[in-house]
Amino acid sequence: MKKLVIGVLFLFFCGFVCLDLSVAQATDLPDKKQIITKAHNAYYSLRNLGLSEFQASIRPNWELTLKKELQSNPEGAQNGLKMLNGIHFSMTLDPQGNVKVEHNTDAPPPNEAAAAGFQQIYSGMDQAVSGFFATWSLFMLTSPFPAIESEYRLESVAGQYRLSYKDGGSDVVTTMNKDLTITGIVVDSPQFKSTILPQFAKSPKGLMLSSYTGDYKPASGPGVVHLNIRIDYQEVSGFQLPRALDLDSIYDGAPTQMQLAFSSYSVKTKP
Repeated sequence: MKKLVIGVLFLFFCGFVCLDLSVAQATDLPDKKQIITKAHNAYYSLRNLGLSEFQASIRPNWELTLKKELQSNPEGAQNGLKMLNGIHFSMTLDPQGNVKVEHNTDAPPPNEAAAAGFQQIYSGMDQAVSGFFATWSLFMLTSPFPAIESEYRLESVAGQYRLSYKDGGSDVVTTMNKDLTITGIVVDSPQFKSTILPQFAKSPKGLMLSSYTGDYKPASGPGVVHLNIRIDYQEVSGFQLPRALDLDSIYDGAPTQMQLAFSSYSVKTKP
């Protein structure tokens, strides 16, 4: 669950949405291990299907990101687009689930101001991609549930399951329907409160994350973020991997839109 904590800290994320079922009657379930075992098996898992690592090219839709600038200052924005479209990004997800984002440019930045701007773009793309895959990996690479033999509480509340457990210093509560579809995950720690509300698509190999909204609120200071992400998939060597991401965010009141396209995959499987 640490990857969820990392994922919600990603460039764009926002205020806490409470999934409070405490007023309803809760019933502890004696067969919780059987239910969590079924839950593990109900979700698509790239690791269980044999994926070890992959590489991909990433192409941002800068026209969408700069649409306001294209309207207010077309000439300046077009000049910026020429430089931005000359930056080429790629990523690697390694066997441990770590993401590395790399870049190269068609031409060096023309001056120091442009060089500083490029560094901000590199840093922002690294945070955006790494943050997305931290959350995505929880649902698609490994499992959104604790180990079957670990410590947790599973209750029946208001027609849903409520799964509660500790992850380090954080309290984690996952709610899911009786068909084992997750409806929300709340992480409450001394540093922040966050919520992710996922949506899934059915596949022959399990439930696949298709979109989610996220909210993140630090205990103090700036950094309140709200995020909406939609994911389109493609089949690569028998695995379902992202084709495109649509990202809408509000960071401390400032909205941002971004689209990322993934292509030229290279996939490695477990020996």
